[in-house]
Amino acid sequence: MNRFALLIIISLTLTAFHAGAADAAVGTKIYDSAPPHSLDAPALSASISQQIPYPAEPGEEVTLVIKTTNHGDEPAENIIWHLNVQEPFELKETEKAAQTLPELRCGETANTEYYLTVDPDARSGEYTLDLNITYSGEFDRRTLTTKSKVELTIRVMGQPDLVLLDADIPIVDPKSEFVANFSIKNVGTGPAKNVKVYFKNQTSILPKMSIYYIDTVAPGATVSIESGFFVDTTTPSQHPLPIAIHYENETHGMQPAHEYSVLVPVSSGNTLFIYLDSQDKLTDGAVGEVTIGIANRGLARVKHVVLTIADGDRFKLIDTDTRYIGDIESDDYDTVDFRILPESLDCRNVTVDVSYADDYGNTYNTTTELPIKVYTSGEMKAIAPAGGGYTGIIIVALVLLLAYVFRKRIKRIISK
Repeated sequence: MNRFALLIIISLTLTAFHAGAADAAVGTKIYDSAPPHSLDAPALSASISQQIPYPAEPGEEVTLVIKTTNHGDEPAENIIWHLNVQEPFELKETEKAAQTLPELRCGETANTEYYLTVDPDARSGEYTLDLNITYSGEFDRRTLTTKSKVELTIRVMGQPDLVLLDADIPIVDPKSEFVANFSIKNVGTGPAKNVKVYFKNQTSILPKMSIYYIDTVAPGATVSIESGFFVDTTTPSQHPLPIAIHYENETHGMQPAHEYSVLVPVSSGNTLFIYLDSQDKLTDGAVGEVTIGIANRGLARVKHVVLTIADGDRFKLIDTDTRYIGDIESDDYDTVDFRILPESLDCRNVTVDVSYADDYGNTYNTTTELPIKVYTSGEMKAIAPAGGGYTGIIIVALVLLLAYVFRKRIKRIISK
């Protein structure tokens, strides 16, 4: 029994010896790199205890209350706080960036206030400002000065503002379908949530989809919407299309809705019909007239109609090449005359250029070729007998009538 107890004592002694040697080796390594501070030293910590208001809005004044506590066992002296203010904030009093306190004893707390102004264009988010703290105190029975940096987070909540930036709407025909593109921009400082774009039903313009949903539109962002519509009218005009935009801010508070009314131009389209109304019996080397007609077969009037023809390869214009017609109402027409000199039997058409405008000020231009006929001498002779025969018969009839009248007068004279 005595031997067993002695063995246990010897084992415990050896174990304690080896553990002490190991601890001594580790301690030596730590002291060589960074000697530990005594517990008898100041230790400051700082944080934002209040942000007034929270969250701050762009353009507002905000107060930061900084809470500083000495957790150490020695007083902290000559304390200096310096706030590094950056955009989107600005100190109301720039000389107040640095503040001082002579002493903060162990366990005590001090409040420091900073007064800032938020930039009116600041966007929603969490912004970080650096607070540098310098203080002195006894560290290991030596008076030292230390410096630390604390990151302060300031919450800013902007307000969204959605606007209809652009509406790309084509000129459409009655009783037709079309696609329009709309651009919506957030010109505010906060994100717009749960955005709903409403296209309201009208008697003339009917949307294929009444509501478009967008989850989020960030500040400064632009989103595009492509939507189809049906024109349920035959009346050419600028028909209104009402649009309403509803959305929320980032805390899901409803914002005032924006309402717009864009115009959809409904036109009868390019409906002019250009034709050869009549022409003289044109021959090579002889001046004759061609009459050109323009008919408006659309549902709306056309305005400022101008018709132009130019010298061809095989004919020349005798007078001016342009005729101003003016306005032509729906289902109406007008004609103009041109005098030309054919220079070849191969003169078979004239090129006509027509320009005009609609009620919206849009201008159009169309060009067409109209066939004309230049007769040969043989064709003219073939045509002439039909007209010459009637003339001969009339002349013969007149001669016989005159002969009959004079014969009766001669008989009367003789009988007397």
